[in-house]
Amino acid sequence: MDMQETSLQSIYADIQYDEFVRFVKEHKLDHDASLINELIIPSKLKSIWTFIKDLKEKVSVKLVDLVKLFLDKVVFKFFAKIKFSMSYLFKLVKKGFKAYKDIIKAIGEYVASTKVGKWTEDKLKALDDFLAKHPRTKRIAGIVVAGLLIYIWLNMTFTGNADYDFDMTDMISALGGGFTLSTLFAGPEGMALLMLFATGVMGLSFPWPGPQSIQFIGAVLYGSAKLVGKKLRKDK
Repeated sequence: MDMQETSLQSIYADIQYDEFVRFVKEHKLDHDASLINELIIPSKLKSIWTFIKDLKEKVSVKLVDLVKLFLDKVVFKFFAKIKFSMSYLFKLVKKGFKAYKDIIKAIGEYVASTKVGKWTEDKLKALDDFLAKHPRTKRIAGIVVAGLLIYIWLNMTFTGNADYDFDMTDMISALGGGFTLSTLFAGPEGMALLMLFATGVMGLSFPWPGPQSIQFIGAVLYGSAKLVGKKLRKDK
């Protein structure tokens, strides 16, 4: 995905978001979303509204809470990046799962060849360089890094692991093709993440707990709400 295409997608998402906010505010859907006449929904918003309603039915949360959640621009743009499609998100997660396995295997090779006994910042930086050149991991970038971020985030949502938190803006950037592994592991937070990988603390499993995928969808929604300080109430 080139920079021009990414920029155009971002501009379109901004236009969609502005139109969504205007529509919600005009019809006061952030106060009571149940009264909406679906015949008046603009054509550009129909797929988004259908997606929100589908989420509401699958996870049994209040529709008005979902509308409020999507009023947050970071959340809206995240779902715009995954094409307002949970099946597309799942495809990304599968790519992230494969990337995670490749990273762990490469780290195992590094440990075996260097006999590293204690992980220091210098050792972690050397590991980052090793991963950037390793045939298994050197091509992990862009959309795959996004899948990796989402994969880790969903695991943390399921397990309650608070060792490391992810800002959804990183996922959005990665979905735009702007992240490599080295970008991900750069800086103090990246080194902390790499430490978790290297020491095996992450201990991730594939986040698809049941055939109906309800927990998976719930994890995405409740994780999104938690990150932006929103609440989702059960619809009785």
